[in-house]
Amino acid sequence: MNKILIINTGGTIGMVHKEKGNPLSPLIPAKNWNEIAGIYPVLETFNTDYVQLKDLIDSSNMNSEIWIEIAEIIEKSYCDYIGFVVLHGTDTMAYSASALSFMLKNLEKPVIFTGSQVPMQYPRSDALQNLITAIQIASAEDLGLPVVPEVCIFFRDNLYRGNRARKLDATNYFGFSTPNYPVLATAGSELMFETKYIKNRPTGEFYVEKSLEPDVMIVQLFPGFNHSILKSLFSQGNCSIKGIVLKTYGNGNAPTGKDFLDTLKWISEKGVLIVNVTQCSTGMVKLGLYEASAGLLDTGVISGTDMTPEAAITKLMFLLGKYKDPKKVNVLMQEELNGEQSLSHYLINVESENLLEKKHKIHIQIPERSNLKKLKNAVFYIKNIYFGEKFDRSAVISITVKSTDNYLSKSFEKTVFSNGEDMILDIYEFLKKLAKFENNLDIVVESDHEISWDKINLSIYTGV
Repeated sequence: MNKILIINTGGTIGMVHKEKGNPLSPLIPAKNWNEIAGIYPVLETFNTDYVQLKDLIDSSNMNSEIWIEIAEIIEKSYCDYIGFVVLHGTDTMAYSASALSFMLKNLEKPVIFTGSQVPMQYPRSDALQNLITAIQIASAEDLGLPVVPEVCIFFRDNLYRGNRARKLDATNYFGFSTPNYPVLATAGSELMFETKYIKNRPTGEFYVEKSLEPDVMIVQLFPGFNHSILKSLFSQGNCSIKGIVLKTYGNGNAPTGKDFLDTLKWISEKGVLIVNVTQCSTGMVKLGLYEASAGLLDTGVISGTDMTPEAAITKLMFLLGKYKDPKKVNVLMQEELNGEQSLSHYLINVESENLLEKKHKIHIQIPERSNLKKLKNAVFYIKNIYFGEKFDRSAVISITVKSTDNYLSKSFEKTVFSNGEDMILDIYEFLKKLAKFENNLDIVVESDHEISWDKINLSIYTGV
């Protein structure tokens, strides 16, 4: 029972010379564990079994079908091993680790991905250290070390949460990082575990979710981005794309031009989910925090908070494969499922108010699962305020936010000068106080003019 199963998918770490003893012969995938371990007797001292995929691949050829094959190997062998080490090429390792983190449910054993920048048979290779340390981490239960019940990546001296990791360097031995999350362990003369960052062991029974939707894509914005190209793609009758990860600027900012936003809205209304993640290595999307991102809220784009692009695209594939209801996927994409994001985003929309009145009363029920006690940010947003066609001067709008029992209240004011203006309010401090009492809000919008608006929403970010 105290064995580790090594699963070889291919990649640099599992390459050997075609002619044994000839360092000038070309590299090919190893046929078995003995070929990999043969030149390093120390590897024979570990209590391991070995299995490899039906077809070993360069990681550039990784796909959802192979993720399912890896998951099925773990599923079949789960009760026979205390941990698993997956040998994998570095180029797509972060995608694979992210995908498996969503697929392996109630995982209570380590699944450690590792690889190398240089083949094991080369001098100065990083492969041996990576492999030995990955085996030791997977053997934690047997070695008296803290068990890491997660899908992880071990590379060079660091253990990373798999769905937080990114390959950031193509040649350096420190090729991976987790920009928005601490390392789970470091390997020096001893293995030092950061247990406060490691997930707790689950209590439910282990199982595997195998439905993945591969018809998704990643689109990165750049200055001068031609939105019509994107629209033409979805104008084709045979377009099967069901989801987009949109890599935006900074905190989730994008062009504010009407044509661009109309294109996103048109795509969203076709049932395509659009998830906003930042192009920056560090930081997160905060939809509605700035005007340059507020417009995206109206198009149906949703926040990916601080998910990596790798985690966002594989999470989208996982949820679209699991659920047929786009609204369900929309909600769950913004909530933490397995440690892939630091914040969960809850977007509460209020029906448009078409009546021109001087005073409007709105009631908002905040979902209990949002857990306001871990509130990190909250923005109240009124879109396209309208005073009537004859409006030709400024107006003062007063907004009072209060708890339903009137115990807490706070007022905001803004002078508006034309039809079509928006109003964005930071109500974080108020909701933080409200969290001690209830999850209901009453909002009163008053003006010295009769007003209406197109949309109101409340954007809430909470810790996980």
